[in-house]
Amino acid sequence: MLQIADSINTIIQAVLLAYIPYYCIKKDGLIEGKKGKIKLITSIVVMLLSITILTNIMGGTSLSVISMNITCMLILVCFYIKNYEKIVISYAIAYLIFQMTAILFSNIKWSYIQGLVFIKNEDLSTLAVIYVPMILIEILVLLYVDKVYKLYKHISRKKYAFDISIIVTFSLDIILSLSLIIHGNDDVFFKNLFIIFLMGLLVLLFLYFINTKNKMDEISKLNKALQEKNNELKKIKHDYGSQISYINGLYIMEQYERLGSVLKDVISGNNAISDNLKILSNSESIISIILSSLSTRDVNVIVEEEYDISKLDVSEYDLQKVISNIVKNAVTAMDGNGLIVIKTYKIFSNVYINIKNDGPKIDDVIIDRIFEPGFTTKNSSDNGFGLAIVKEMVESNNGELTVSSNNDFTEFKIMFKVQK
Repeated sequence: MLQIADSINTIIQAVLLAYIPYYCIKKDGLIEGKKGKIKLITSIVVMLLSITILTNIMGGTSLSVISMNITCMLILVCFYIKNYEKIVISYAIAYLIFQMTAILFSNIKWSYIQGLVFIKNEDLSTLAVIYVPMILIEILVLLYVDKVYKLYKHISRKKYAFDISIIVTFSLDIILSLSLIIHGNDDVFFKNLFIIFLMGLLVLLFLYFINTKNKMDEISKLNKALQEKNNELKKIKHDYGSQISYINGLYIMEQYERLGSVLKDVISGNNAISDNLKILSNSESIISIILSSLSTRDVNVIVEEEYDISKLDVSEYDLQKVISNIVKNAVTAMDGNGLIVIKTYKIFSNVYINIKNDGPKIDDVIIDRIFEPGFTTKNSSDNGFGLAIVKEMVESNNGELTVSSNNDFTEFKIMFKVQK
């Protein structure tokens, strides 16, 4: 009886874990018709087969819980790769409901029911306290799936919904796995594997929060610079107000020669106003000097120099060519609008110069060709050698140059060895 209940529960959960993400993106108008239904049915079948195989290999161990979660999530992402973020968020909501139910009723059984003298039949208590409530809740979720969709729409609008969804699903796995370990369901081998997984997850969380902090620091610097720019504009507005009053006075007094001279001064002053923000950690550094010679148009630039690159065994001329070419290419690709972040830092005997921008993604088809001499996506025949020169100069100085690009940013990473 218990095995039948477990099989029924597994089938219902697999169906709902596949159906809820499908239902959510279908309501969003991202999938429809026969193709969508085929994907739904196929994903359910693949999910059931995967769960069955993992259960036979690992049993009801803590690691099997984590493995099943990762497998189910990856299966859905593979089927709906174009909408993977929405899929993960909707999957996380369904997973949260099921795992919270499992954690709650399992602990009720382990903590209260199992110790009662009049509960003689172990299978009966498991069936009554765990499987029956879980199956009832799963049926309720199916009946009120539209409520789940409304919750998904609310959560998906949040800025870090995708990241938090992943953290929540694995946090639930850890809670349930710890319960299994505490109640003796794991042998030593799986306990050690779980500890390794937990340590790896903690490291990833640490790196994630460090990355988030760096982004917050960048935003904070931009906000501070924008506030300074706002104060500057207020001052300019005040000054121009005074000048306009003065010009009006000259016009009333019909002193047109002096009026023309004053207007020329106003126009010259207006041309001198900068139209972008440059936040520099050291105004006298090589990078700052390079940036002062470039027209970055409306692109905002943040420079964080943890390492002084003038200490490198690389000529200032070569550094100027490398950095200016990458920055100019970024400004062009961004159409003169956006953010560039330049960082320098040292790790052991390597010095890194990272130049990151929030411009459009470099297509996967061409990203490996951008350093080829003469290769360009522009129509002009004068282009196509800037990045080739950059790569040649970096490598001639025993350095390495790599580029990565996604929908959020494009990053050029330059690495030089420090001479001992």
